[in-house]
Amino acid sequence: MKKSKLFLALILPLSTLMLASCDYVSQFEDLNPLSTELTDSEIIDGLKEALVLGSQTAAKTLSDTNVGTNSFNEVTGYLANDLIRINLPPDAEKAIATMELLNSNTVVKTLLTVADIDFSKYRDAMILGLNRGAEKAADLSVDVFKTAILEMTFTSARDILLSGDSTAATKYLTTTTSGVLTSGFTPIVDNTFSAVKVTAFSREFTVKGLWSDFSVNYNKVADVYQTLNTNAASSNFLTSQAAKASLKLISDAGVEAIDPLNTDIVNFATGKALDGLFYMVGKQELKIRRDPMAALAAVGDLVTQTVSDLIKKVFKKTTT
Repeated sequence: MKKSKLFLALILPLSTLMLASCDYVSQFEDLNPLSTELTDSEIIDGLKEALVLGSQTAAKTLSDTNVGTNSFNEVTGYLANDLIRINLPPDAEKAIATMELLNSNTVVKTLLTVADIDFSKYRDAMILGLNRGAEKAADLSVDVFKTAILEMTFTSARDILLSGDSTAATKYLTTTTSGVLTSGFTPIVDNTFSAVKVTAFSREFTVKGLWSDFSVNYNKVADVYQTLNTNAASSNFLTSQAAKASLKLISDAGVEAIDPLNTDIVNFATGKALDGLFYMVGKQELKIRRDPMAALAAVGDLVTQTVSDLIKKVFKKTTT
């Protein structure tokens, strides 16, 4: 009897300690769902495949010019999507507004004869061209994204999956690979802008050609304005007074300055096109994190069954 009591006295504290240890390990595994269920290779490969899938769905969605909603339940193209449509650069909008003010004053139009062009007619054609060019370029973006995604390390992948941020992978891609993506995507945009055509003033232009026509015509006006400012400072009294009178007419029309237009339209559009692609990649990541099964069912044959199973396995462990 004494031996039994002694045995119980020794074993009960030890059992309690073992149970507490098991409970601690269980809590640790709950906090870190990747610790025992997934290999390092599965973690990195699963995240990379999810990002590649995101870039594929983004490219497929944004390169589709059929207005509507696609099988991914996303609005297709850039032009039809209010959230990512590419509008004119701010200085181009300012240039058009300036020309509209000048056109409203008959006297000023005689001073700046090129302003007799209705610059507002450029707006719709240029916006159409920017977006159609970006849509065509988006179709060629997947390989550029894949190259950047392959650079991701295991540590980065693990941190991304455990961060709790529903678009952490997309944000990582945005901050760490934007330079690589920009350098890879710029030539694609440049080529498409040299090929895609739009109509303005009853003429057909490439996107780059239309931008050039707009810039050249506007900069003629800017050159005249700069000449007037130079002449206003002339030591020749008559030249100075005539220039000052012209500048006053321009000022009375509501125009205080006419600065040259220097925007590189390809660089501008590349940045905006990438913003749209990142936006769509982020939406796909969010879908996968929230419901991997439903997200992968919606993409159809974009991924193999093996890849689909891997993505489900990795993201199921980080969303449950």
